[in-house]
Amino acid sequence: MSTVRSQGRRSLLVVGIALSLAVPAPAWAAQPGESSTEWKTDSAKPAADDDIVLDDSPEPSNTKKKSGKKKAAPKAQPREAVISAQVEKAEAERAPLQDQAQKLSDAGNLEGAVGLLAGGAEALRDPVLHLAAADARQKLARKRSADQAKAEWEASLRHIDRADALLAASSGGALDGIRVSPDDVETMHAWSTELRAAADGALPDLVRRTNPVRRNARGELIAGSIFLAGGLAGLGVMAGGIYLSRSADRELPKANGNPDYIAPLEAQKKQGDTMTAAGAVAGVLGVALGVTLVALGATDFKKAKMEQLSRVSVAPTFAPTYGGLSLSARF
Repeated sequence: MSTVRSQGRRSLLVVGIALSLAVPAPAWAAQPGESSTEWKTDSAKPAADDDIVLDDSPEPSNTKKKSGKKKAAPKAQPREAVISAQVEKAEAERAPLQDQAQKLSDAGNLEGAVGLLAGGAEALRDPVLHLAAADARQKLARKRSADQAKAEWEASLRHIDRADALLAASSGGALDGIRVSPDDVETMHAWSTELRAAADGALPDLVRRTNPVRRNARGELIAGSIFLAGGLAGLGVMAGGIYLSRSADRELPKANGNPDYIAPLEAQKKQGDTMTAAGAVAGVLGVALGVTLVALGATDFKKAKMEQLSRVSVAPTFAPTYGGLSLSARF
């Protein structure tokens, strides 16, 4: 009996093993060696995880490539913004100099104001400061003597020329040289024209007054005129002496030896002879020197006039914002 049961159990075991091998396990059944908890299904998903790893594997190399690239350069600022920044910087640099120069001028130290403005204009290459220095020099020139005034007017013209050159350069497109707003360029040109007109009006007279050749010519003309007048006066004295001497000679025979008549006539004759001699010497020398000096003065005067004309030139002037004729003179 027991033997039959044992054989039946073996038969059932064999059938069960055969069925287990032939029929697949259900989806919810745990695989050998795995846990049957729910979080394993949600978290593991081996097939999906494998795909993600394969897709994302190139990312580290891409990251390295990106990190090796240069950063993109910042975009260039608009031209208007650069010009505005340049103008603001220029105004900030010149404002302290202008304020200090105004204080010096108000205190009566116009020479100090001129020096401050001129030095700042050259250091900063600022057309506004150059024009301000030209204006201050012209004010100072009106308080100086002829020679000093001429030097100040000429220096003001140099400042004006420098300002015009800087304005022309900034108008030509050089951003680093812009120190005046484009809207104010015409105003600066108007100021420059006004200052130049004042200098051109004052300098010719000063040049005539301070020109060494002309000054010598004027002195020679004055001295020659004086000598010439003295010489003519000497000739007049000589003529008077001759008249007195001849009158005495005519009256002496009529005296008939009377000492009362002879003595005055002899004194008159002696006086006439002295006047004739002195007048002749003074007259001849005076006229000779006078004529010579007048001739030299006229020659030098003509030479000074020719030099002045040769130093004046007219040339066309062109710039991006204006054009015209430029009158220049070398003094």
